[in-house]
Amino acid sequence: MPNGSLDDHCRNYLPHIERKLCQMITFRLYDSVPSSVVKQWKEQLNSSRAGKDVTTEERNRRLLTLIDNYEDAGYGSCLLRDEGAAEIVRDSLYYYNEKKYRLLAWCLMPNHVHVLILQLSDTPLSDILHGWRSYTSRRINKLMHRTGKVWMTEYFDRFIRDPKHFNTAVKYIHNNPVKAGLCSSPSQYRWSSAYQVDDV
Repeated sequence: MPNGSLDDHCRNYLPHIERKLCQMITFRLYDSVPSSVVKQWKEQLNSSRAGKDVTTEERNRRLLTLIDNYEDAGYGSCLLRDEGAAEIVRDSLYYYNEKKYRLLAWCLMPNHVHVLILQLSDTPLSDILHGWRSYTSRRINKLMHRTGKVWMTEYFDRFIRDPKHFNTAVKYIHNNPVKAGLCSSPSQYRWSSAYQVDDV
């Protein structure tokens, strides 16, 4: 894996790392997981007896599991069920492919997006995310004749430690639609890098 200077920082409740390397990223629609629900989960995890006996990393892992399960249930407006909106996001991911990053795996769920990239330039990860989200927000709002927020401010990123972690991340991304009941096989889901068009 590429190396670079480490810059850990935290916005709101999720830790972030700016580094030139392989990153798994999840960003969500503004209403996929209400902040009030996340706040309640955080309070429960911090105040429970079990929460006091585990590390901060473990509490964060439990919080992320709760968020994953909640968003997979399909809460919120699920704007990405619209094919036009999904195409906008997919095309945005590919726009800087092989320029600022190499797009390794991706999946567009109805209310969130998973992406695995290898950063190729010195462009900070936060700038890459800003580019994706600002562009797609404008285009989706125009397409749907709406105004207002599209994406949640917070996003999740995790650097890939080794080949085993890489394979786990790809499998997680490609199997998310199966886990959410949207298809029976990753290759059947159109809005994913695992999608395969049957040869006819």
